[in-house]
Amino acid sequence: MGRKNSAGKGAGTVSVIVTTCNRFRDLMECIKSINSSSYKDKELIIIDDNSADATKALTGARVKKAAKNFSAVRIVHNSQNLKMVKSRNLGARLARNKYVLFIDDDNVIGRDMIRVLVEFADANTAYGIIGPSMYYGNGRLYMNYQTINFYTGKTRGTALKNPEKDHYDTAGVPNVFMIRNEVFGKSGYFDEQLVQTFTEPDFSLKAAKYGFKSCMLPAAKTIHKVQEEDNFTPRGLGGQFRQKAYCLMRNRTLIIARYGAWHQKLIYGIFFSWFWPLVYSALMLKFMRFDLMKLYWTGFKDGIVYLLTGKLKNSLEELLK
Repeated sequence: MGRKNSAGKGAGTVSVIVTTCNRFRDLMECIKSINSSSYKDKELIIIDDNSADATKALTGARVKKAAKNFSAVRIVHNSQNLKMVKSRNLGARLARNKYVLFIDDDNVIGRDMIRVLVEFADANTAYGIIGPSMYYGNGRLYMNYQTINFYTGKTRGTALKNPEKDHYDTAGVPNVFMIRNEVFGKSGYFDEQLVQTFTEPDFSLKAAKYGFKSCMLPAAKTIHKVQEEDNFTPRGLGGQFRQKAYCLMRNRTLIIARYGAWHQKLIYGIFFSWFWPLVYSALMLKFMRFDLMKLYWTGFKDGIVYLLTGKLKNSLEELLK
């Protein structure tokens, strides 16, 4: 599956996992911010998903030399592109510590983010998935917590200018999040059949069935280096990683099918399941991205099949030939 190299033998309280693919500069900036964290008791695991840029030559020894505030550094270079979910699971299985912190490579984390997450987790054992508040690349607050409407399938990130609580329960934590290692043992790992998008809510909702709650903390911060306008452009709606366009539709329906009540499934299926590919297609029409439209509608079709039969189909391989 991949080749490993490492530097250092010790481990700390937190295993930090960074998944990356062809974003060497972003990766190095991300590692720099993790290295500068006020929380020192951590190991670093980098999962390189078969990059073709300078990432493929990166070694654990090189990272360890440049970033000294890690108890251990390990890098896995996947021999083929596994996509995000499989790469995350690979990292999770290598993690040796109490907490497993996932950080997407296009993030710059706050200096105290890890410390705030760990202190909250130590004091609040009912929470198994804990994340920071998220900011856009321009510094504007993006999200304090996330909700999912099981009637419409709409996800919403709420940004609170003056948060009154130290944490907010959430339907899932995207992008940067810390998981108690014991959660994997009880609820399993990320569902690799989802491939991308809605994977974090699926994990949180599944973990909730085993008694683990999810929350986000205003005092912990990460900067996700995307701009606000990305949300309704081809990049935000599947143009950069085309599998995302398919998964946006199929996995939205999958979430409703798995975790919604019967009446929520009924209303969603009749009134809203077709609404999302229609709206997304209309948004992409001005960009003439007919390729994305095909992915949306195939994802919609496969999602409806799952809603009605419970059989999960993945048409991605055929679509992306």
